[in-house]
Amino acid sequence: MSRFLFGVIALVALLVAIIVVAPMLIPVSAYKGRIETAASNALGRKVTIGDGLSFRLVPTTAFHVNDLEIANAKGFSAPYLAKVKSADIGVKLFPLFAQKVEVERFVLDAPEINLERAKNGSINWNLTEGQSAPAPTENGAAQGGNVRGLSLGDVAITNGKASYADADAGKKYVLDDINVSARLKSMSEPLEIHGAMTFEGAATKVDLVLASLQKLVDKKAANLKLDLALGQTSAGVDLVVNTASGLSYSGPVSFNAPDLRAFTKLLGAPLEDSPGFNKFSVEGSAQGGETHIALSNAKLNFDAIDAQGNMALDWSGARPKATGQMSTDDLDLRPYLPPAQADSETFPAWSNDKLDLGALRNVDADFNLSADSIELNNMKFSESRMRVQINDGVMTASIPELGVYGGSGSGTLTVDARKSAPVI
Repeated sequence: MSRFLFGVIALVALLVAIIVVAPMLIPVSAYKGRIETAASNALGRKVTIGDGLSFRLVPTTAFHVNDLEIANAKGFSAPYLAKVKSADIGVKLFPLFAQKVEVERFVLDAPEINLERAKNGSINWNLTEGQSAPAPTENGAAQGGNVRGLSLGDVAITNGKASYADADAGKKYVLDDINVSARLKSMSEPLEIHGAMTFEGAATKVDLVLASLQKLVDKKAANLKLDLALGQTSAGVDLVVNTASGLSYSGPVSFNAPDLRAFTKLLGAPLEDSPGFNKFSVEGSAQGGETHIALSNAKLNFDAIDAQGNMALDWSGARPKATGQMSTDDLDLRPYLPPAQADSETFPAWSNDKLDLGALRNVDADFNLSADSIELNNMKFSESRMRVQINDGVMTASIPELGVYGGSGSGTLTVDARKSAPVI
């Protein structure tokens, strides 16, 4: 019995010695050059790592990398595409003996990513550029990269930073203080991302669940649920996403910007200083793509206006264009007009204040509107119909039916706000 106990103790001591001493005996640094070369060949960019490359067995099997850097593409301004201060990659031990890597944990500390789009439309994150495409298999999948076998386990990003610069638009957006956790057990299981960051100085929170990343890779439909908070603005979607022929999606969506001007300023498209355009919210059933969205059964709140109907927004042009058919109980246009004169026994003096209609230059539109009532300062109209078209600062309002003072009327109003002095 004593020999058995001694044998067990000796075996435990030997295992402890292996666990403690083995990492020091594995010449990981000797593979530094081979790892850099393999990574550079895989990404099509020069990849360098610092001298802090190491491997440990306790408390978990993991690789540690310092100062990982991926070079930028030629013709772009940032010094690198991506840089990571340190990375811990936890892997399962026994698959290593079969020369397989199964990631259990992936932690990136202080990563920095610089995305750029040049004036000619080229992008710096196209890592396959210049590489020959792998030959497809019988089922259409490319040979070589076994995307189906991807498993990242628990992923965490701490103190990250990312930027996107568009040289053609002359705009740059910055994300700071990125702290995000993600989980992907396999390509066929849900991808979950939860995190917080700051976008252009505004506190931002994101929660995302994609039912199957593999389905998107295979160009099949997949469910996506996203909740986003950007400053005071919030958005939520529950979509079916498809990439078979470009990006397309459908499902319920909601958007609420209680401070519309602050939101558009964050996006680098501040609204002109004009009356109204203070808040906006909408919800409905969406169908859309990369540069457009259409809402059916939509409920809209814009300043003091509550409306229902169908609407669409296309932002592929110089200005966003809104189209649709909406109805409302009360169409309150007072926020967009000069203040009404106070009642007086004498006719009020003519105002010399500038008539500010600059809001017409913010968006193009083609809307059919119907309202039970319309409010214009001191005037209130009954049931009316109107078609409003706005194009490059020129508004044409065709009014086939206008309920006024117990009777009816019709007419056309044209407002040209392209210059500082509007023409009506």
